[in-house]
Amino acid sequence: MKRKSLAYSIILLLTLAVTACAKPKTNESKSPLPSVQTVLTEAVKSNFKTMRATWRQTNAEGKVLQKTEAKYNHQPLVLYANFTTNSNHYQIWLNHKASYVKMQGTATNQWFKTKLSKSSSYAQLTDDAAKAALLSFTDHAKLFKVTQTNGYQLTYQGTSGKIWHDISGNNVITSIIGLDLNEVKPAEMKVKIATDKKYQLQAIMIDAAYRESGSKKHLQFSVDQINKLPALKIPSKIQKAAIDLGK
Repeated sequence: MKRKSLAYSIILLLTLAVTACAKPKTNESKSPLPSVQTVLTEAVKSNFKTMRATWRQTNAEGKVLQKTEAKYNHQPLVLYANFTTNSNHYQIWLNHKASYVKMQGTATNQWFKTKLSKSSSYAQLTDDAAKAALLSFTDHAKLFKVTQTNGYQLTYQGTSGKIWHDISGNNVITSIIGLDLNEVKPAEMKVKIATDKKYQLQAIMIDAAYRESGSKKHLQFSVDQINKLPALKIPSKIQKAAIDLGK
């Protein structure tokens, strides 16, 4: 009997051991998510070599009323921007010395060159646009949700007056489209901010709906293609053909 009891005990111990090994580990704790404030403040420090920024104004059906797309190269400084409104369409190339502008629809369809002065302002077309957009939301970070993707994603969706103030009060976001804040009533807003695991910014997407003169419109701003664009260079044919207004 003792031998049989011993055999049963060994079998029972082996069974328990195998069962324990088969059970999934539940005591492993995941790393806590960073705070929204941490993601925002660290993302501002991102290293921008190239990027694309886009501003859009659309109607309720999604038809584009105004659009500006800008591409930025940090070193050497080169900017390209394409502006389209109801009445104007013009393009700009810019480096640290001069800007080249062409107005579509003019009789000459000519590029014009002007020297950049120390007071020239083009920050809203550079990585400052992305940084300013991030900093806009730091005071109301608690309204955002943070989730883990391949990195981290911050999201907001709602009608908070605080978030509308953050968006509308940022000239980088509103000045390109020319939003008249005295004539608009805010509606729903959607914001997404994506970073990698080291908090390097990957993308910003802002969609702010509002009503103007009874019509629903959207102000949209996005930053993407960060450090993924080929190096920008002002085409030599534009530099050679441009009429120099500085002479």
